[in-house]
Amino acid sequence: MLPRALPWLLGVFVWSWVWAAIIAMLRLPTVGVGFFILALPYVLGPALITAVWRRRVVHEAPFEDLNVLRIGNPALAGWLGAIGFVWLAALIASLCGWGTFDLTGAAIAQRMSEVQGPEKASEALIAMRAGPLPYALLASLQALMIGLLYAPVRVAEELGFRGVLPRELGALGPKSAALVAGLLWGVWRIPLVWMGGYFADAPVAGTVAMVAASIPQAVLLVALARWAKTVWAPAIAQGVLTAIGPFQELVLIGGDPVLTSPMGAAGGVAALVGVLVLWSSEAAVARRLPPTG
Repeated sequence: MLPRALPWLLGVFVWSWVWAAIIAMLRLPTVGVGFFILALPYVLGPALITAVWRRRVVHEAPFEDLNVLRIGNPALAGWLGAIGFVWLAALIASLCGWGTFDLTGAAIAQRMSEVQGPEKASEALIAMRAGPLPYALLASLQALMIGLLYAPVRVAEELGFRGVLPRELGALGPKSAALVAGLLWGVWRIPLVWMGGYFADAPVAGTVAMVAASIPQAVLLVALARWAKTVWAPAIAQGVLTAIGPFQELVLIGGDPVLTSPMGAAGGVAALVGVLVLWSSEAAVARRLPPTG
Protein backbone atom coordinates (compact mmCIF):
# COMPACT_ATOMS: atom_id res chain seq x y z
CA MET A 1 0.00 0.00 0.00
CA LEU A 2 1.25 3.46 -0.88
CA PRO A 3 0.61 5.01 2.59
CA ARG A 4 3.01 2.47 4.06
CA ALA A 5 5.60 3.42 1.46
CA LEU A 6 5.28 7.19 1.97
CA PRO A 7 8.14 7.33 4.52
CA TRP A 8 10.30 5.40 2.07
CA LEU A 9 9.39 7.67 -0.83
CA LEU A 10 9.98 10.83 1.21
CA GLY A 11 13.30 9.51 2.49
CA VAL A 12 14.54 8.59 -1.01
CA PHE A 13 13.64 11.96 -2.48
CA VAL A 14 15.01 14.05 0.39
CA TRP A 15 18.27 12.09 0.60
CA SER A 16 19.00 12.06 -3.12
CA TRP A 17 17.81 15.56 -3.90
CA VAL A 18 19.85 17.10 -1.09
CA TRP A 19 22.98 15.42 -2.40
CA ALA A 20 22.13 16.53 -5.93
CA ALA A 21 21.70 20.13 -4.77
CA ILE A 22 25.13 20.02 -3.10
CA ILE A 23 26.76 18.68 -6.26
CA ALA A 24 24.97 21.27 -8.42
CA MET A 25 26.17 24.11 -6.20
CA LEU A 26 29.76 22.88 -6.39
CA ARG A 27 29.58 23.08 -10.22
CA LEU A 28 31.97 20.16 -10.69
CA PRO A 29 32.71 18.70 -14.13
CA THR A 30 30.34 15.81 -14.78
CA VAL A 31 33.18 13.48 -15.73
CA GLY A 32 36.02 11.95 -13.77
CA VAL A 33 36.49 9.90 -10.63
CA GLY A 34 35.84 12.84 -8.30
CA PHE A 35 32.35 13.46 -9.64
CA PHE A 36 31.56 9.73 -9.63
CA ILE A 37 32.54 9.39 -5.96
CA LEU A 38 30.62 12.50 -4.93
CA ALA A 39 27.53 11.33 -6.83
CA LEU A 40 27.55 7.86 -5.22
CA PRO A 41 25.38 8.87 -2.23
CA TYR A 42 22.73 10.15 -4.66
CA VAL A 43 22.71 6.84 -6.54
CA LEU A 44 22.90 4.68 -3.41
CA GLY A 45 20.09 6.59 -1.66
CA PRO A 46 17.25 4.18 -2.58
CA ALA A 47 19.17 1.18 -1.17
CA LEU A 48 20.11 2.96 2.05
CA ILE A 49 16.56 4.18 2.64
CA THR A 50 15.16 0.76 1.72
CA ALA A 51 17.34 -0.95 4.33
CA VAL A 52 16.19 1.41 7.09
CA TRP A 53 12.54 1.42 6.01
CA ARG A 54 12.26 -2.35 5.75
CA ARG A 55 13.95 -2.95 9.08
CA ARG A 56 12.26 -0.19 11.07
CA VAL A 57 8.85 0.26 9.42
CA VAL A 58 7.73 -2.97 7.76
CA HIS A 59 10.06 -5.38 9.63
CA GLU A 60 11.28 -7.27 6.59
CA ALA A 61 14.67 -8.44 5.37
CA PRO A 62 16.36 -5.29 4.02
CA PHE A 63 17.52 -6.71 0.71
CA GLU A 64 15.14 -9.55 -0.07
CA ASP A 65 14.94 -8.53 -3.75
CA LEU A 66 18.68 -9.16 -4.23
CA ASN A 67 18.37 -12.82 -5.13
CA VAL A 68 21.76 -13.46 -6.75
CA LEU A 69 20.99 -17.13 -7.26
CA ARG A 70 18.23 -16.22 -9.69
CA ILE A 71 20.50 -14.42 -12.15
CA GLY A 72 19.90 -16.32 -15.38
CA ASN A 73 18.17 -15.96 -18.73
CA PRO A 74 16.14 -12.84 -17.83
CA ALA A 75 19.32 -11.04 -16.77
CA LEU A 76 20.93 -12.12 -20.03
CA ALA A 77 17.92 -10.73 -21.91
CA GLY A 78 18.26 -7.41 -20.11
CA TRP A 79 22.02 -7.35 -20.69
CA LEU A 80 21.66 -7.75 -24.45
CA GLY A 81 18.33 -5.92 -24.61
CA ALA A 82 19.90 -2.72 -23.29
CA ILE A 83 22.15 -2.55 -26.35
CA GLY A 84 19.21 -3.31 -28.62
CA PHE A 85 17.31 -0.49 -26.94
CA VAL A 86 19.91 2.21 -27.68
CA TRP A 87 20.23 1.06 -31.30
CA LEU A 88 16.44 1.13 -31.70
CA ALA A 89 16.31 4.61 -30.19
CA ALA A 90 18.92 5.83 -32.67
CA LEU A 91 17.03 4.30 -35.60
CA ILE A 92 13.79 5.89 -34.42
CA ALA A 93 15.51 9.27 -34.15
CA SER A 94 16.76 8.88 -37.70
CA LEU A 95 13.37 7.78 -39.06
CA CYS A 96 11.73 10.76 -37.36
CA GLY A 97 14.22 13.10 -39.02
CA TRP A 98 15.83 14.16 -35.75
CA GLY A 99 19.32 13.17 -36.94
CA THR A 100 21.12 11.35 -39.75
CA PHE A 101 22.07 7.75 -39.01
CA ASP A 102 25.74 7.10 -39.77
CA LEU A 103 28.15 4.22 -39.10
CA THR A 104 31.22 5.66 -40.81
CA GLY A 105 32.43 7.47 -37.70
CA ALA A 106 31.46 10.90 -39.04
CA ALA A 107 29.06 11.46 -36.14
CA ILE A 108 31.84 10.95 -33.58
CA ALA A 109 34.26 13.04 -35.63
CA GLN A 110 31.75 15.87 -35.66
CA ARG A 111 31.61 15.91 -31.85
CA MET A 112 35.39 15.64 -31.57
CA SER A 113 35.84 18.53 -33.98
CA GLU A 114 33.69 20.71 -31.72
CA VAL A 115 35.70 19.78 -28.63
CA GLN A 116 39.26 19.05 -29.80
CA GLY A 117 39.43 20.70 -33.21
CA PRO A 118 39.20 19.43 -36.79
CA GLU A 119 42.74 18.06 -36.96
CA LYS A 120 42.25 15.66 -34.04
CA ALA A 121 38.84 14.71 -35.39
CA SER A 122 40.31 13.88 -38.79
CA GLU A 123 42.99 11.68 -37.23
CA ALA A 124 40.40 9.88 -35.12
CA LEU A 125 38.15 9.32 -38.12
CA ILE A 126 40.99 7.70 -40.10
CA ALA A 127 41.79 5.41 -37.15
CA MET A 128 38.13 4.41 -36.70
CA ARG A 129 37.66 3.62 -40.39
CA ALA A 130 40.78 1.44 -40.34
CA GLY A 131 39.23 -0.82 -37.70
CA PRO A 132 37.61 -4.18 -38.47
CA LEU A 133 34.14 -3.08 -37.27
CA PRO A 134 32.22 0.21 -37.11
CA TYR A 135 33.22 2.07 -33.97
CA ALA A 136 29.64 2.19 -32.67
CA LEU A 137 29.49 -1.61 -32.79
CA LEU A 138 32.82 -1.92 -30.97
CA ALA A 139 31.56 0.55 -28.34
CA SER A 140 28.43 -1.58 -27.91
CA LEU A 141 30.47 -4.72 -27.31
CA GLN A 142 32.68 -2.84 -24.87
CA ALA A 143 29.61 -1.54 -23.02
CA LEU A 144 28.39 -5.10 -22.50
CA MET A 145 31.57 -5.84 -20.55
CA ILE A 146 31.88 -2.55 -18.67
CA GLY A 147 28.17 -2.58 -17.88
CA LEU A 148 28.67 -5.56 -15.58
CA LEU A 149 31.00 -3.40 -13.48
CA TYR A 150 28.37 -0.66 -13.21
CA ALA A 151 25.60 -3.08 -12.21
CA PRO A 152 26.51 -3.21 -8.47
CA VAL A 153 26.06 0.57 -8.34
CA ARG A 154 22.83 0.63 -10.33
CA VAL A 155 21.31 -2.17 -8.25
CA ALA A 156 20.75 0.32 -5.40
CA GLU A 157 18.36 2.28 -7.60
CA GLU A 158 16.67 -0.87 -8.87
CA LEU A 159 16.16 -2.16 -5.33
CA GLY A 160 13.91 0.81 -4.65
CA PHE A 161 12.20 1.58 -7.93
CA ARG A 162 11.87 -1.96 -9.32
CA GLY A 163 11.67 -3.75 -5.98
CA VAL A 164 9.92 -1.75 -3.26
CA LEU A 165 7.77 0.72 -5.18
CA PRO A 166 5.92 -1.55 -7.68
CA ARG A 167 5.11 -3.96 -4.89
CA GLU A 168 3.77 -1.22 -2.62
CA LEU A 169 1.65 0.07 -5.50
CA GLY A 170 0.38 -3.43 -6.27
CA ALA A 171 -3.22 -2.58 -5.34
CA LEU A 172 -3.40 -0.48 -8.50
CA GLY A 173 -2.80 -3.53 -10.66
CA PRO A 174 0.49 -4.53 -12.35
CA LYS A 175 0.27 -2.13 -15.30
CA SER A 176 -0.83 0.93 -13.32
CA ALA A 177 1.69 0.18 -10.58
CA ALA A 178 4.51 0.07 -13.11
CA LEU A 179 3.34 3.30 -14.77
CA VAL A 180 3.08 5.21 -11.49
CA ALA A 181 6.42 3.82 -10.31
CA GLY A 182 7.92 4.96 -13.62
CA LEU A 183 6.59 8.48 -13.17
CA LEU A 184 8.02 8.69 -9.65
CA TRP A 185 11.33 7.29 -10.90
CA GLY A 186 11.42 9.91 -13.61
CA VAL A 187 10.82 12.70 -11.11
CA TRP A 188 13.53 11.27 -8.86
CA ARG A 189 15.96 11.48 -11.81
CA ILE A 190 15.38 15.19 -12.42
CA PRO A 191 18.54 16.17 -10.46
CA LEU A 192 20.60 14.40 -13.14
CA VAL A 193 19.78 17.44 -15.27
CA TRP A 194 20.46 19.87 -12.42
CA MET A 195 23.93 18.39 -11.97
CA GLY A 196 24.69 18.98 -15.64
CA GLY A 197 24.86 15.33 -16.52
CA TYR A 198 22.18 15.50 -19.22
CA PHE A 199 20.59 18.13 -21.45
CA ALA A 200 22.74 20.95 -20.09
CA ASP A 201 21.81 23.16 -23.06
CA ALA A 202 18.07 22.65 -22.66
CA PRO A 203 17.36 21.74 -19.03
CA VAL A 204 13.63 22.41 -19.06
CA ALA A 205 12.86 20.53 -22.27
CA GLY A 206 15.34 17.84 -21.25
CA THR A 207 13.66 17.36 -17.89
CA VAL A 208 10.24 16.95 -19.49
CA ALA A 209 11.58 14.51 -22.09
CA MET A 210 13.48 12.45 -19.51
CA VAL A 211 10.53 12.16 -17.11
CA ALA A 212 8.20 11.19 -19.97
CA ALA A 213 10.69 8.62 -21.31
CA SER A 214 11.20 7.17 -17.83
CA ILE A 215 7.60 5.92 -17.66
CA PRO A 216 7.68 3.31 -20.48
CA GLN A 217 11.31 2.49 -19.68
CA ALA A 218 10.32 1.69 -16.10
CA VAL A 219 7.50 -0.58 -17.28
CA LEU A 220 10.06 -2.69 -19.14
CA LEU A 221 12.47 -2.73 -16.20
CA VAL A 222 9.71 -3.72 -13.76
CA ALA A 223 8.67 -6.54 -16.09
CA LEU A 224 12.29 -7.66 -16.33
CA ALA A 225 12.66 -7.70 -12.53
CA ARG A 226 9.40 -9.63 -12.16
CA TRP A 227 10.44 -12.16 -14.80
CA ALA A 228 13.87 -12.64 -13.25
CA LYS A 229 12.60 -12.56 -9.64
CA THR A 230 15.61 -10.38 -8.81
CA VAL A 231 16.43 -6.70 -9.27
CA TRP A 232 19.89 -7.70 -10.53
CA ALA A 233 18.39 -8.21 -14.00
CA PRO A 234 17.34 -4.55 -14.52
CA ALA A 235 20.51 -3.44 -12.72
CA ILE A 236 22.63 -5.20 -15.33
CA ALA A 237 20.59 -3.59 -18.10
CA GLN A 238 21.00 -0.19 -16.48
CA GLY A 239 24.72 -0.82 -16.08
CA VAL A 240 25.05 -1.35 -19.82
CA LEU A 241 23.13 1.88 -20.51
CA THR A 242 25.48 3.73 -18.17
CA ALA A 243 28.50 2.24 -19.92
CA ILE A 244 27.34 3.11 -23.44
CA GLY A 245 26.74 6.74 -22.46
CA PRO A 246 25.20 9.19 -24.99
CA PHE A 247 24.90 6.61 -27.76
CA GLN A 248 23.32 9.07 -30.18
CA GLU A 249 26.70 10.82 -30.44
CA LEU A 250 28.19 7.66 -31.96
CA VAL A 251 25.66 7.05 -34.72
CA LEU A 252 23.69 10.25 -35.40
CA ILE A 253 24.90 13.33 -37.23
CA GLY A 254 23.22 16.47 -35.95
CA GLY A 255 20.05 16.54 -33.92
CA ASP A 256 18.97 17.86 -30.55
CA PRO A 257 19.90 15.49 -27.69
CA VAL A 258 16.49 16.12 -26.13
CA LEU A 259 15.07 14.35 -29.17
CA THR A 260 17.84 11.88 -30.06
CA SER A 261 19.09 10.68 -26.66
CA PRO A 262 18.09 7.28 -25.24
CA MET A 263 17.06 9.27 -22.17
CA GLY A 264 15.00 11.68 -24.27
CA ALA A 265 12.25 11.46 -26.84
CA ALA A 266 13.84 8.73 -28.99
CA GLY A 267 14.41 6.56 -25.92
CA GLY A 268 10.83 7.12 -24.81
CA VAL A 269 9.45 6.06 -28.19
CA ALA A 270 11.73 3.00 -28.29
CA ALA A 271 10.59 1.98 -24.81
CA LEU A 272 6.95 2.59 -25.75
CA VAL A 273 7.36 0.18 -28.66
CA GLY A 274 8.74 -2.37 -26.19
CA VAL A 275 5.82 -1.83 -23.80
CA LEU A 276 3.25 -2.33 -26.56
CA VAL A 277 4.96 -5.56 -27.59
CA LEU A 278 5.12 -6.68 -23.94
CA TRP A 279 1.48 -5.97 -23.20
CA SER A 280 0.32 -7.50 -26.48
CA SER A 281 2.24 -10.71 -25.76
CA GLU A 282 0.85 -10.84 -22.21
CA ALA A 283 -2.68 -10.42 -23.56
CA ALA A 284 -2.10 -13.18 -26.13
CA VAL A 285 -0.86 -15.54 -23.42
CA ALA A 286 -3.84 -14.67 -21.20
CA ARG A 287 -6.28 -15.50 -24.03
CA ARG A 288 -4.74 -18.94 -24.43
CA LEU A 289 -5.09 -19.79 -20.76
CA PRO A 290 -8.12 -21.89 -19.75
CA PRO A 291 -10.85 -19.98 -17.85
CA THR A 292 -10.75 -20.24 -14.08
CA GLY A 293 -13.59 -20.76 -11.68
